[in-house]
Amino acid sequence: MKRIIRPFVLLLSALFLTVSCMSDDDDFADITFYSDTAITSFSLGTLNRTMWTKSSTGEDSSYVAELQGSNYKFYIDQINRKIYNPDSLPKGTDAAHVICNVTSKNSGTIVIKNVDSDTLNYYDSEDSIDFTQPREFRVYALDGSAYRAYTVSVNVHKEDPDSLNWHDTGICPDFTSMTGMKAVAVGGRLTVLGCVGGATVAYSRQTAEGAAWSRLTTNVALDAGAYSNLTEYAGTIYTVSGGSVLASVDGATWNVVCAQGPARLLGAGRKKMYGLGQDGRPVVSEDGGATWTADGIVGDAANLPSQDFSLACLPLDTDDEAEYVIMTGNRDVAACPDDSVAMVWNKVEEYSDGSQPHSWMYCNERNNHELPRLSNLTVVAYGDVLLAVGGRGQGTSTAAAFSQAYVSEDNGLTWHKNGSYYLPEGFTNDGSDVFALAVDDDDYMWLVAGGTGDVWRGRLNRLGWEDWQTSFTE
Repeated sequence: MKRIIRPFVLLLSALFLTVSCMSDDDDFADITFYSDTAITSFSLGTLNRTMWTKSSTGEDSSYVAELQGSNYKFYIDQINRKIYNPDSLPKGTDAAHVICNVTSKNSGTIVIKNVDSDTLNYYDSEDSIDFTQPREFRVYALDGSAYRAYTVSVNVHKEDPDSLNWHDTGICPDFTSMTGMKAVAVGGRLTVLGCVGGATVAYSRQTAEGAAWSRLTTNVALDAGAYSNLTEYAGTIYTVSGGSVLASVDGATWNVVCAQGPARLLGAGRKKMYGLGQDGRPVVSEDGGATWTADGIVGDAANLPSQDFSLACLPLDTDDEAEYVIMTGNRDVAACPDDSVAMVWNKVEEYSDGSQPHSWMYCNERNNHELPRLSNLTVVAYGDVLLAVGGRGQGTSTAAAFSQAYVSEDNGLTWHKNGSYYLPEGFTNDGSDVFALAVDDDDYMWLVAGGTGDVWRGRLNRLGWEDWQTSFTE
C-alpha cells in the first residue's frame, strides 16, 4: 500500500481533538483503528439516457429516459486496482452526472482525485460525479497510515449494439464472369470458388483490411459443380469434384480423402460433416469426410432440397455438448414449379458420452412464416441467429432479388425481417443472382456480388466488442 506523505493532516488533527474532549468514562479505548482497507463494492444509481426516434413526419427527435444503473454489475480487480463494468452502459447514457454507491473495508475513508489536479475531495453518495473519463478513487485506512488507489471506469457504448456497418472493400473484375460461386472464411483467409466456362476456379485473399485477391492455381482440375460443394471443417476446406471428396488447407493443393463420396457436401458442424448421398438423402461423416453413413430423417424425403444448399449450426443455450444443425435449400424448379418457399430441415447433435443420434426434422409444416424460395439461396449462422439472403424468387415466389435479409431466431422454424440485419446501402448485383456470403473468425460477413465483382465486409457492432475480464486471482 502507498504511504501517505501529507494528505490527512486535517483528519488526524480532528481525531486528536476528539480524543482530548472525551471523558474518562468514554469507551474510546474499545475503538480499533485498522491499518488496512479496500473498496469492496461499487454500483450506480439512476442515470439519464438520451434516446432518438422519428416523428410521424419522419423527422429525428430525442427524449430522455431513466436507466437503472444498478442493473450493470461492476467488477473490482483488487490486484491491479481497477473497477469497471464489462457490460457497458448503452449509447446515449449521461456519464457526466453519475450517482454511485461505494463501500470500503473497515470503514476506510473514500476520496476522489480531481481530473486536472491533485486535489482530493471526500466521496459523498449524493453528489454526482463526472465519469466521462476514468477517475481515481482512494480509500484511506482508518488509522491514516496508508491508502489504496483505484482507477474507476464507467464504460458507455459509443455505438448501437445492433447496428450493422458495411464497408465496400473494392471490386474483383474476375468475379463478373462466374455463373455460380460460394465462399468460406477460415484461418484468416477468404476463399471463393466459382464456375467459369464449365469448370471451377479458385480465388483467395486475406481477411485483413486492404488485402488483394489472388487467383489460385489448383493441382487438380475442379469440375463445374465443385464450387457448390465448398465446405469448411476444422480449419480445412472441402469440396466434391469428379465424385471424390477433396480437402485443402489453402484452396490450391487438393487431396482425395474419399474416392467415392456423397453426391453433395452440405456443410459441417463442430464434430461432423454432412452431405446428400447419391439417392438424395442425408449422409454424415465423423472422420473428416473419409467415410459416410446414412443419417435419419423424420418427414417426407420428397421435401429434401436438391439445389442451393446451405448448412448452418447454432449452439444450444442449455447444453454445451450439443448444437442445432440447420439444412436449407430449394427443390428442383422443373420438378416442383409451384414451390414458393425453401425447404428447411433441422436436427440436434449431442456429443456427450452415451448420447443417441437424432434425426432430421422437416420444419415447414410447423410454421406460417416460411423462408421464401430464392435463387442461389444462402443461409449462414451469424451471432445467435440464422441469416438468409438470395436473388429473385423462384417458382411461385414473388420476392425481389436481394430485397431484404431474412432472419430466424428459432433455428429455422420461422423467418422474419429484422431491422438490425440488412444488405449494404448502395448494394447492386447488376441484375445477376450470382453471389456468395460467408462469415469469418472475427464475425465479419463477406458479401461477394458476382454481377458487379464488388465485395462488401460488415459486422454487427456488438459482435466486435471486447470481452472484459470478470474474475481475478493472484
